[in-house]
This record gives sequence, structure tokens and C-alpha cells, in this order.
Amino acid sequence: MPHNTRYPSPSSASTGRSHHSSSSSSSSYYSPVRDTVALNRPFIPDFRFCMELGLVLRSRTLDHKSSADLERELSRILTKQGIVNSIISPRQTSSSYAVQESPSSREWTITSEASIPAHPKDHRFGIKLISPFMKFAAGKHESWLNKIYALFHTLNADFEVTSSHQCFTHIHIVPVCGFWKYSQLECLAKSALYFEGCLDELVPPYRRKSVWAKSNRYNAYFGSAKSMRQCFDRIDKGGKLDINGLATRMNWCSANSATGLSISEDGQDFMTDTYRWSFTSLVIEGGSGFGTVAFKQPPASTSASEAISWVMVVGCFARLACVLGDSIKPEDKPLTKSLGEWLVYEASWCQLPHVKMLRDLLKQATPEMKEGLNKGKGKDVEAITIDEDQRLRKKQGERKVVGEKYRRMLKHIH
Repeated sequence: MPHNTRYPSPSSASTGRSHHSSSSSSSSYYSPVRDTVALNRPFIPDFRFCMELGLVLRSRTLDHKSSADLERELSRILTKQGIVNSIISPRQTSSSYAVQESPSSREWTITSEASIPAHPKDHRFGIKLISPFMKFAAGKHESWLNKIYALFHTLNADFEVTSSHQCFTHIHIVPVCGFWKYSQLECLAKSALYFEGCLDELVPPYRRKSVWAKSNRYNAYFGSAKSMRQCFDRIDKGGKLDINGLATRMNWCSANSATGLSISEDGQDFMTDTYRWSFTSLVIEGGSGFGTVAFKQPPASTSASEAISWVMVVGCFARLACVLGDSIKPEDKPLTKSLGEWLVYEASWCQLPHVKMLRDLLKQATPEMKEGLNKGKGKDVEAITIDEDQRLRKKQGERKVVGEKYRRMLKHIH
């Protein structure tokens, strides 16, 4: 992966395959990375992804009194436009389980979202839309692009689509085969830690200190590490076969933190998915590499272009991590510009259209002010609001809808 060591520019990387590079920068060759790109390209994994869109919606024609009423209208209009969908309860009950065991992995799912405050007097409610599982693969982009465009065309035509600081875009990924190898997860975890500051620059300041997307680098396991080298050593220390151990390390929360004081049930440190990169599904799905990894830091996507841009970021980042993650030198400083060049290169390699959307997102990168560049940025806040405390508690025990879709998907591909 790129950092301040000079790597071959995308236009000069020897890959053995034609591509459309967006970079004209001249860089000296760094042979290990060049050779990795040239030799390992055929083995780069492709991914399936599932997107969760947390939005505030209001009907343009009806003043709904409840979230349930709004969800029913949304489902009806999506169905009318040929967008297959279903409504589910966010909490699994014996009655709802009998009606619908799990949502389909091939359709959109509509549910309410507890982390987003509702405004009933203004007829606005927090809604979560969960996409089908779709292939990020080169040559397959028309399918998922069309699905996202169709959804937002309908949303913006029939609803007022707004957002709040609690709204989000979560991108879940898993290799196209349906499961992970440890080596892939190790590279992705190290890349996530190493480039955390760079990815911070792509999101608004309020998503850099959100209780819903805390820093993996400064969690209860890695937070005391004084260097990135020590973080990498703490990953390596678990051995090469312990996927559950790796997932736990990435999402370990202190019971004495603000989040822990809110939701820890027994006063012990615990694993939670309220981090920028959530590996918790790998444990929930029984280990052995099954489950998704989710990037949960992006803000709400209120347009198709915003949603597509974040899919590109996560899809390309995951592909690069699995190919070049072992070449990261933790002693070097990561550079957002260098990472951006490689993300654009990978999008071009995948023959994705509208790469300009990705470039535009990268151009909006805003670094922290100098006074904000202190160790521990992004760690759990010292205290959370009463509202956040209540919402964190309410989220506990909710259905893991993406996990349910994932299990349905596995039945189709195996």
C-alpha cells in the first residue's frame, strides 16, 4: 500500500494489463511493490458488498404520524418502480420470526433506525435501507450502479431526503467466494489501522469523533501502543490462524470507557461494532472466516453519487489491502494523496465508470487542524450525552440484518 515511500505511479506500474490511469505523477520505482502488483494481480480477491443507508426521510405528499406508516409508503413506491423490497422489524420476536425468517439477500430491506432521532412533529423519521448483496467485480458494475441509481431516483422524487450527524453509510464487504482467509483479514486490519488518519480526512469532522464510529487504532487493545509498529506486532502476536482473535482485537472496548459504561453488562471489557471498521460479524458468524467486515465511518449518502463514491473507496481499498498490505512499512508516514492516487488507479483497473465521483470525494479531503493532531484522536469520548446513551442501549439486541442477508446469500453461492 502507498505511503511516503516512493512507489511506482499507477501509470508506470507493470501489470501486464491495459488500464486507464488517472495519475501523471512521476515516481521512482519501489521494486517490492512493483513486483507485488505485477505478480499477484491475477490473485487479487474480488468482493461482494452490502450497503446500509441511514437517512432521515419525509414523504412529499403525506404527513405520516409514525415510522411504520412512512416505511409502508416507501415500500409501496419502491415496489411500484420495480425495486423489490421488504419491511422488517428491527427486533426479532417470536411472531415476526414466524412470518419472515430472514430478509432476502437479493432485495432491498427497509427498517427503522434507533441511532437516528425522529422528528414526529415534522413527520421526519430515521429509516435504514439495506441493499442486496452485490458484486463489486470488474465487468459487473452495471448491476450495482443501476440498483443504486434507481433507489435514489425514487427517494428524491417522492421523499425529502435529509441527514443528521447520526446518519450514516455503512459498507459491508466479503470476498466473492463468501468467506475470508486469515491473510486477507490480517492485511485489511493492518491497512485499516495504518491509513486511519487518511480516511479520517475524507469524512466530516463530526464523523471523526462519533460514538458510533470510534477509532480502531485507539481502542482498548491498540490504544496503549506507542507506534504503528507495535500495533502490527500486536496483530502478529495472535498467530496466523486465529480469525476470532484478530476480530476481537480490532473491536475491543474498555468497560471503563464512555461506551463501556453505557452498555457493558458485567463491567468487563468487551467487543462492540461501534468502531470505524467492524470485524464483529466474523465472530458472530462462527469464525473460520465467515462474515462481513464493515466500514462504518462515512456520513449519510443523500445522493447516488455519494453512495457510489463510498462503495468505490471501500471496494478499492479492500482490493489494495489484500494485494499490498504486506508491503506496508509501519515506520513510514501514510499520505492521503498517495492513497488517493492508488484508489483511483484501482477503480480504473476495475473499469468502473464515473471515477470522477471518487476523485471529487478525494479532493474534499480536509486534514485535522494542527491543534487537533494529538495522540488518541478518534478514541472514545470522555463522556456521551444522555441521548447517545439511550440510543446505544436501544441498539443492543437489535437484529443483525446484514448478517441474516449474508447467511441467505451463502445458500445461493454454495
